[in-house]
Amino acid sequence: MVLWMAAAAATGLWLLLLFALAVATRNPDVEPGPATGALAGQSPAVVDLITGDWRLCDEAASATLLDLAARGVVAVEEIGPGLSLVRLRGQPGGLRPYERLVYDHVRSLAVDGVVATGALAEGSRDLRRWWKSFRRKVIVEAREQGLSRPRWSRAHALLLGAAAVVPAVAIGIAVGAGDAGADHGGGPGAAILSFALLVALMDRLNGERGTAEGAAAAAHWLGVREHLRATGRFAEQPAASVTIWGRHLAYAAALGLAPRAVGNLPVSTPADDSRAWSDHGGMWHVVNVRYPSRLLWGRPPGATILRALAAGWFAGFSTWILLVVAAAFGVWPDGLVLPAALAVGLAVAGLPVVYAIGDLGGAAAVEGRIVRLRRFRDGSKADDTAKWTYWCAIDEGNSREVRAMCLSEEMWRPLREGDTVRATAGRRLGWIRRIDVIEDSRLRASYDDTGEHLVDAPENLGEVRVLPDRPARASRADDGGADDRRRPE
Repeated sequence: MVLWMAAAAATGLWLLLLFALAVATRNPDVEPGPATGALAGQSPAVVDLITGDWRLCDEAASATLLDLAARGVVAVEEIGPGLSLVRLRGQPGGLRPYERLVYDHVRSLAVDGVVATGALAEGSRDLRRWWKSFRRKVIVEAREQGLSRPRWSRAHALLLGAAAVVPAVAIGIAVGAGDAGADHGGGPGAAILSFALLVALMDRLNGERGTAEGAAAAAHWLGVREHLRATGRFAEQPAASVTIWGRHLAYAAALGLAPRAVGNLPVSTPADDSRAWSDHGGMWHVVNVRYPSRLLWGRPPGATILRALAAGWFAGFSTWILLVVAAAFGVWPDGLVLPAALAVGLAVAGLPVVYAIGDLGGAAAVEGRIVRLRRFRDGSKADDTAKWTYWCAIDEGNSREVRAMCLSEEMWRPLREGDTVRATAGRRLGWIRRIDVIEDSRLRASYDDTGEHLVDAPENLGEVRVLPDRPARASRADDGGADDRRRPE
């Protein structure tokens, strides 16, 4: 009991230390300034950061693209109901690093300098890494302007980490001294787990924090927000209206007043599994992707035949047992027991076998653009490792509805969305037997991840560098692929 009281006291003291540091490093209070239409010198992305309690929101990337449009770097054109285009205008100069990141993403998607606004969510980039780079580039500028600074310094990280060792060790000793802990050696494990939980609690309180100058700038922009809210109907404006509203629409988006315009430009939004944009055939269009039930879809013909025969045998045998009992009670003729059981078995196995034989003898050639590559979990193997189903949706250019087909992991992994492929597949079972890339996706290109990506702007305490930094150099990182390669699972 004494050991547990000591552990509780050590944990309580550490929590008091954490609370004191959290209070000392909290963000300054910001009171909205007077309503004004004067736009200060900060960019929309920086405004999003400092008016969002120094946390960057998803709107920042869309607001940045709107700002580029207002400045003439790109154009946003509405050419019909549900279809707007972003058009590149020459080679821009003097872009900020995070503006260059957004511009390069648009350029990687564009065909002849044009991309549909809805297609901005497409691409084979690793969205998590892209956003991390964008966020840190914005933070670099906010710090250069004196508006922001790190919450946890190296001294804070070292103090909290070292102090967390004391309650963790105390808990480990208390657990180890108990009967169960002594018998099973649970003390070290309890200490490690306790330390991990304390660090996780520190992570929840970490992030960027504002300066006094940043609070003054945020107050001004909150005043701008009140002015824009009162004078403009920005919530109803599409992204193409930037030609009318100019930079005011970009700042309205950063301040949360233009949800429709932000929704039109899904730069930082993961691509929809079931709704893709494709330019296969020369014109941007929406492709609706379906993932059929795998009862008779997405399986190899050979495996389908075996499963069908097994299902037919089980159904026929079960029917035979039931009819034998029924015949014993005189409710079913004895002479029809076996024929009826055979008929049920054949009915269950017949359709899958016919489909499989048809696909084995007459697989079709499919040629088009890959619009979706996904993998979905499909249970577990005997050793508890995950089983996955690998899907590939190909836009052949002749339909706006596409059924995704399945293929093996070995064929799926080298592919990328945007590849033009020629595949051999069964139309009845939806299984791809062979697939060849005839034109690489233009989306394979990597983005320019400059040194700002390495700035000390941690989102959790584990990213705080306690030891001195080593010299960093700019790097060019390759992007990931689809599903687990595109976004976190």
